[in-house]
Amino acid sequence: MMDEDKKFMHLALELAKRGEGWVNPNPMVGAVIVKDGEVIGVGWHRKFGEKHAEINAIEDAKDRGHDTRGATLYVTLEPCSHWGKQPPCADRIIAEGFKRVVVAMKDPHSLVAGRGIEKMQRAGIEVDVGILEEEAKKLNEIFIKYITTKIPFVSIKLALTLDGFIATESFSSQWITGDKARQKVQELRRRHMAIMVGAGTILRDNPKLNCRLPECPPKYKVILDRHGLIGEELSGGRRFRLFNDGNVIIFTENPEAFGEVNATIVEETDPERILRKLGEMGIDSVLIEGGRIACQFLSYADKFYIFYGPKLFGRGIKPFECLSVKEANEAPVLEIESIEKLGESLLVTAYPGDCGVQRHY
Repeated sequence: MMDEDKKFMHLALELAKRGEGWVNPNPMVGAVIVKDGEVIGVGWHRKFGEKHAEINAIEDAKDRGHDTRGATLYVTLEPCSHWGKQPPCADRIIAEGFKRVVVAMKDPHSLVAGRGIEKMQRAGIEVDVGILEEEAKKLNEIFIKYITTKIPFVSIKLALTLDGFIATESFSSQWITGDKARQKVQELRRRHMAIMVGAGTILRDNPKLNCRLPECPPKYKVILDRHGLIGEELSGGRRFRLFNDGNVIIFTENPEAFGEVNATIVEETDPERILRKLGEMGIDSVLIEGGRIACQFLSYADKFYIFYGPKLFGRGIKPFECLSVKEANEAPVLEIESIEKLGESLLVTAYPGDCGVQRHY
């Protein structure tokens, strides 16, 4: 049974990934219904506020003409037991007459936290928990961090030359990496609710800070502009593309510089208070792309995506110049998860090792 359980849970996890970027700040969830060894229904949480994965799987089975009574449901996250934007999935599972439910992980949300499992067990359903649990936690690392702390999951993305520079001395940086690496960046943007850069990036590059993949949801664009330099440029008549579709949040010490700009202006520049404010605004994840601001948020980072292009600058701008390491054994240490070749570039994905940040799964 264990091998069969893993097989169907793998399918449920793959289905869950289809909700990436669309369900935030909810978790990605997939569900598979099996009866007599055959898959009779599948579903996933498609979009924030819409039906949950279990309900979509049940409706899929019924649309195919199947009866769910006596079937087994595989679901990547504990079914909810409370009313939110949707009714409790645990109640529907009980009403449909499932014999067994296999859950990858308990829901850390305080409104669930084992209550869905207990409700189904009290109704006589056999419930098994923990099949591919680590994979499920990894899938929803953003959700777990946010729902347990109300602070966004912080990812730092950098593009470096092989000798460690993010730009030349004249701030030229396009392009250090190749096309496949830049495509991967768009996938990272899809995964996160917000993209954060500093004022220097906006003034130099005038980026849109959007996600250019098909069917990609809009992003919050978070700008750190301590002195209000962007506001001064706006008052002088300069136009910036990121304001075209709204969702701009600017943190500054000089809010008066921005006038009637189409953005939310917050008088704050402390990294921790910035993250707490974003969490209060319902933003569950931030992808920091600005090279120089990365160092300010180093101690709050949950994950690192470091791209290396096949170039050497010799001299230039480095991302972590704010560090002052005197002894090698005192340096922050990262735990490398993977190294991926993307055409002519490399991507190193890592977690904090000795950066003073707790991993939340």
